[in-house]
Amino acid sequence: MSDIINAKAVKRILLTLAAGGAVGFCLLLLVYAMPTERMIQNATASIEIFTREGIYPETVYGYRATTLDNYTDAWMIRNAIYNGDEPLLERCLNVYFYGYTHEETKDVCESLVAYLQGMQGYERISYNEYWHGYLIVLKPLLYFLDYGDIRQLLKSVALALVIAVSVLMERRHMARYIPAFIAAMVCVEFSTIGMSMQYTSVFIIALAFCVFLLRKYPETVQDCSISIVFLIIGMCTSYFDFLTYPVFTLGIPLMMWVLLARAPGQRESMPVKMPVLAFAHCAYWAVGYAGMWSLKWLLYSVLMGKNLIAVGIRSVLYRSGRDVMGEQIGYLETLSENIGVLAKYPFVLACAVAVVFLVFFHRKEKDNASKQVLLTFIFIAALPFLWYAASMNHSYIHAHMTYKDMSVSVFAGLCAMTEFMKLIKRRT
Repeated sequence: MSDIINAKAVKRILLTLAAGGAVGFCLLLLVYAMPTERMIQNATASIEIFTREGIYPETVYGYRATTLDNYTDAWMIRNAIYNGDEPLLERCLNVYFYGYTHEETKDVCESLVAYLQGMQGYERISYNEYWHGYLIVLKPLLYFLDYGDIRQLLKSVALALVIAVSVLMERRHMARYIPAFIAAMVCVEFSTIGMSMQYTSVFIIALAFCVFLLRKYPETVQDCSISIVFLIIGMCTSYFDFLTYPVFTLGIPLMMWVLLARAPGQRESMPVKMPVLAFAHCAYWAVGYAGMWSLKWLLYSVLMGKNLIAVGIRSVLYRSGRDVMGEQIGYLETLSENIGVLAKYPFVLACAVAVVFLVFFHRKEKDNASKQVLLTFIFIAALPFLWYAASMNHSYIHAHMTYKDMSVSVFAGLCAMTEFMKLIKRRT
């Protein structure tokens, strides 16, 4: 543990955070310098999608897991097409958009459509608490493509990543764990990925870093190097994501690291210290996630002369609190809301099929079992439930998307089952 957290490691963390913040800010300045006329044209070509579907359509009625977040996607497009004449720095930091205070246009989709159709009475509003890093991708895409085109493109990228991870797992002799990974992809409701830009950032970040680990391990075997990777994952999550299912970007790559680290031929001492290392990687991810967010608040406060730090802290306290529209909710209610989204026959069936395949693949396996690996799997499976405890307000209100974090529990839980089976087999 001392080789992960020491003075040198702290210096690396601070330098990585500073570099990440600088690069992220410069990229936003770059895309904010782009002209918006063609973006507005392509946004206008997307009106029918928002008009037909509304804010939270279910692609399969009665399945909350299939809920699309057109509400936030419309907001993202509003941010992308803002064409005010304020200085570049001000636009970049304040993330302005045009909105309405009229009762009939408080729906974000209706507000976007009204603006694009030329309705008067709009006002300039700021949404400055987030980095809104997705704009470095959305603005260029919207310059060439409409919303429907972007959906199709993102779906293709997401599918390509799932295939890439599966192929690389097979090449790294991890094929026996692919059923658990596929079950997790089913439970995250893959059909919504790409259809909602809001959901896609987290998914792409998680699987892209899985590809990185699967390709580069063991070149990155040093504990401090892996921890820095998780620091960067946390930073990317904070930079690109609104606040969807962030634990996915921690849990899925962390599972890949465990499966790689415990493979035959790796360091013999790795399984012994694996729970400690996994905890350290989680801590690095959390520092990256919170640190990157804090950098935005600090940068804004210094450059704009307004205290965004206090506003951000109030927002965090609200989202982590128990108040939901004037009523006090508890952890069990939050947990019930999220589990209820996943408690559907298709998801249960996917997990059951995965169990059958896992039992078949592992029944003749001679791989050494490890209690430490089992404990690590259990720890990772618990991460979403710890997140729900830390963000009760948000996880209760937005259970239709925060439930996706439980795909981490599915992946880790199925792998824990196979490890437990091997331990039992070894005893008999």
